Amino acid sequence: MAMGGVLGIVWLMALWVSAVNARIPGVYDGGAWETAHATFYGGADASGTMGGACGYGNLYSQGYGVNTAALSTALFNNGLSCGACFEIKCADDPRWCHPGSPSIFVTATNFCPPNYALPSDNGGWCNPPRPHFDLAMPMFLKIAEYRAGIVPVAFRRYIFLTISSVFPCFFFFLINLVGFGSGLEISWGV
Repeated sequence: MAMGGVLGIVWLMALWVSAVNARIPGVYDGGAWETAHATFYGGADASGTMGGACGYGNLYSQGYGVNTAALSTALFNNGLSCGACFEIKCADDPRWCHPGSPSIFVTATNFCPPNYALPSDNGGWCNPPRPHFDLAMPMFLKIAEYRAGIVPVAFRRYIFLTISSVFPCFFFFLINLVGFGSGLEISWGV
């Protein structure tokens, strides 16, 4: 029994180390980059992003802060993408993208509805089948200039592991050691 507990702790430490590495830029390999576009909404303090189609309510008190995005129909997947995490960077627009193409990490918390009255390349940014992120304004400003309005981006999904839910993103795990050497309880949340 003691050997099983030790192996469990070693396994959890290895998992934790891999999660830490996932947050270090340039170390995490989240898969192939895909292309999309991004705009912004919600004002400078992102207060206009509260609530939303995913039902998270006050994004500040829930731990999301301004690291949020509304997804187009193509990405939203009828709500199944709520809580999904994305790494996004401005791409191929040197006039508007910040130098060095810094990445941002956001959680899907809202739906960007289609506007069928406008063409998808001129105002109907969230129209199907176009993949599009409507970012909280502070996040958009980390990757591009305000005056751009819309920029091409590269994105990829990622899983964010954390010991707490301070930055709740897709899933988290909580480790509870019950006594010393008496057992190991792991709770997974999605």
